[in-house]
Amino acid sequence: MDDPKALALFQEILKKTLATKLAWQPTAVEDKFVAPMLGKYTLTLVPYTSVSSWGEHEGPPIVTLEDDKKNTIVEIHNGITGVTAEDLQTLLVFARRIAFNADEKIDELLQELKKDE
Repeated sequence: MDDPKALALFQEILKKTLATKLAWQPTAVEDKFVAPMLGKYTLTLVPYTSVSSWGEHEGPPIVTLEDDKKNTIVEIHNGITGVTAEDLQTLLVFARRIAFNADEKIDELLQELKKDE
């Protein structure tokens, strides 16, 4: 599906996430992350596209943009031309790292491990 605005939005989300400029936060649901935007929008990132009739998660990650009334503005998935499953997975990995302050924790571990050298 050709959706240039969704593609442009995704590219900016990915770019800002890789630069650690987007404030992804964990939720009560495992591997679901949110990033509030402008005080009236919320980006939600989940690691799957759908749930099968057996309750199994299927497909690559998906990003949803909702307004403050919980209306879905856009869903960004790999069915949009230019959005790949690999890029969505990259977004998920780096959003998780931001949400859990993983870089700080990794740096701490690296520092400790290097002491023994």
